[in-house]
Amino acid sequence: MTKTDTELGIELSSKAKNKPLVFALFMIGLCLISLQDTYIAAVMPLGCAILFFGLYAFNKKLNIFIFFETHFVFQPGVIGKTTVPYSALKSFAVEKKVIVITYENSDGKEKKIRCLVSQIESKQFPLLESTLKDIINN
Repeated sequence: MTKTDTELGIELSSKAKNKPLVFALFMIGLCLISLQDTYIAAVMPLGCAILFFGLYAFNKKLNIFIFFETHFVFQPGVIGKTTVPYSALKSFAVEKKVIVITYENSDGKEKKIRCLVSQIESKQFPLLESTLKDIINN
């Protein structure tokens, strides 16, 4: 899997990158409030805060779309990586602030990738749109 000279990586938007950080800080605040109790409930927010800090660290370097010579990879988060060959692409549309990419999987079934427009940097959205439309039209 080699990257092309014109490698494109569409990044996660700053708003989406910082969401886990906000949740982590909220959980730390909740942990400080619950420290007054002697129950196990004080530990649970701390565990969640650690989890959200981990998600924040992962999201800082996350590219939602990575384009290669023959395919692209869609990875919206820690879990769920989809590889789609360019030959399987059927359509690209934006419906009610949701990007819908339709492709055909190896079994011949039609599948859809859905991604919120707000998850992509606004300056990179036209690049994503033009790249996918060029691939579909060729």
